[in-house]
Amino acid sequence: MQIPSGKQWLTLAAWLSLMWGALTHSLSAAVTAAALAQQKQQVVNVIVINFDPILRTRGNQPLHACFKWSDPWKLTETMVEAARTTSHGFVEYRIVEKINHDGFPTFRNGFTYTEETFLEMWEKDRKKANKGMTSFKWLFERFNLPALLAKHQATEIWLWGAPYFQWDELHWKTPGDRIPYQTDNPWFYRPYDIPDVGKTVWIMGWNYERGEGEMLESYGHRIESVLSLTLGQGRWDPKGNPSNIWNQFTRVDKDFPGEAEVGSIHFAPNSLRDYDWDNLTEVWTYADDWLTYPDLPRQKKKLNAVTGGWKGITAHHRWWMTRLPHRPGITGGFFNNWWQYIVNYDAAIKTLPPPGATFEKARRAMYASP
Repeated sequence: MQIPSGKQWLTLAAWLSLMWGALTHSLSAAVTAAALAQQKQQVVNVIVINFDPILRTRGNQPLHACFKWSDPWKLTETMVEAARTTSHGFVEYRIVEKINHDGFPTFRNGFTYTEETFLEMWEKDRKKANKGMTSFKWLFERFNLPALLAKHQATEIWLWGAPYFQWDELHWKTPGDRIPYQTDNPWFYRPYDIPDVGKTVWIMGWNYERGEGEMLESYGHRIESVLSLTLGQGRWDPKGNPSNIWNQFTRVDKDFPGEAEVGSIHFAPNSLRDYDWDNLTEVWTYADDWLTYPDLPRQKKKLNAVTGGWKGITAHHRWWMTRLPHRPGITGGFFNNWWQYIVNYDAAIKTLPPPGATFEKARRAMYASP
């Protein structure tokens, strides 16, 4: 066997270096190409189920109409428009199945309201409301949802119902309950008893007694949950983890005087408490910087609820969602377009696995109680 000379070793090393460089460049180019490709409009198929029993003792009116509550189908259209607008055209929700259900949901404890028991509770003594929670196992069986999800290639189910129909504002289930990073906050991941269908499924739980603002607030908490488990790496703590990009995005003046960013769904940049969206105190904020992320020019503006454009529940939530980063490319191992994680979760984490992610079963989560 002939031993390579020093010159031959150098040639071999140069060749290996060249091949390694080509490989890494190819991988980098592939990821960048994927990021750019996924910047195209994302069509998301949705199944909507409206629990709206016809009240025989009230002139055969649907429940929402009897009490002059919001029209759930109009609110559905508003949600589709709001997602498209605030995501800068990226999110295109498509309603592929509409189900009007003349009945009440069944809870995990087996309880189901009747027209008589619901009206008696609502009109006479709401302390008697059943304390159970809607069974998603029942829901999937009752409406054959695994088949519908597969048929329509849908990833979301939107529920409409009345107060005391007992579901959370958001729920989501990943295959095997695997999440990128473990967390101490069980509210970030909420699978309850949703069946595993081999892909991530979101279930939004809305209340037609309320309006657009509350609907967007529920959606905003969904955003906070998934971004805390991806960009936040399982931790949402602006004070304790200030260098993290998600934690930076959610800073408010109360905690970082003169250095507020966008805030959260409950807190505008100048809020002093939860839901304080009408505060007229001016504070310095970098909120508008995030419209051009990852380019953050660091141009502070002194704004309040009126001059900033976030006065009121609906205006604030649209304002906040509009400032979620939405540009192509990758920074720090994450997509610059954060909407990828919000509506395209499975493809996003497969195409670009978050740095250091373990994808183990969630140890802290809102699992269904026995």
